[in-house]
Amino acid sequence: MRVIRPQSLVPGARRRSILLAASMLAVGLLAIELAAVGVSSTAAAALMGATAALGLGVGSAWLMRAVRPDRSRAMAEALTSLLTNVFDDTYTLIVAPLLPVRDVARLDGILVGPGGIRVLTARDWEGRYRLRGRTWEFDARGRRGWIRCRTNPTFDAIALCDAVVRWAKEAGLPDVAIQPAIAFPRPHSRIVLEEPDGEVITTENAPWWANTIGRVRRVDPATSARVLEAVLDAAERATDMRPAVVSGQPR
Repeated sequence: MRVIRPQSLVPGARRRSILLAASMLAVGLLAIELAAVGVSSTAAAALMGATAALGLGVGSAWLMRAVRPDRSRAMAEALTSLLTNVFDDTYTLIVAPLLPVRDVARLDGILVGPGGIRVLTARDWEGRYRLRGRTWEFDARGRRGWIRCRTNPTFDAIALCDAVVRWAKEAGLPDVAIQPAIAFPRPHSRIVLEEPDGEVITTENAPWWANTIGRVRRVDPATSARVLEAVLDAAERATDMRPAVVSGQPR
């Protein structure tokens, strides 16, 4: 399976951000040292003070942003690991695509291939859950048994997919099969599926799911290429970033 990542999710991007933050902090510390040894004029002292404040302030902010947990990065890695071994290179996964849709933070991936297009939203739930139709329940154990979840990934996935479908029409893409799918890419998410209304991918059923959607060819290679190009163009316009990086990951 091919994987396309935005620049912010490319391996090494986080390390470069940390190095840049460290450079700004070093500039601030150097300015403090120069001010401490004495300067010949008040204007120079003020300049050193402003430089120190700017370097330390910006460097600290960048460093905190670089080292704090990042949901998009974590979900991208987990989702890629889950799907890489179950699809061949006729499928492409765009992780965390930045499309002009609401709740883009929940758009963890778009899978494009012969079996159609899947709009993926991932959850990192820990524990045992059950899906019956569109009803999600949590196993509270003991006397409480199964209790209904406060959030509903099925409704979130449908709304997100509808937004992507509207975007595809506005972008002039052909009428192709776009469907929602919910992914639980970590083994600590234990999902019991009882006649679910919709597609759910877990660490246990991923190979079965991939085989199921791959039985019918819904999208030809030319259409897949158009969809991928449109998604990448939209992401570049939204972030004004350089082209995304493609990494070939054979099955």
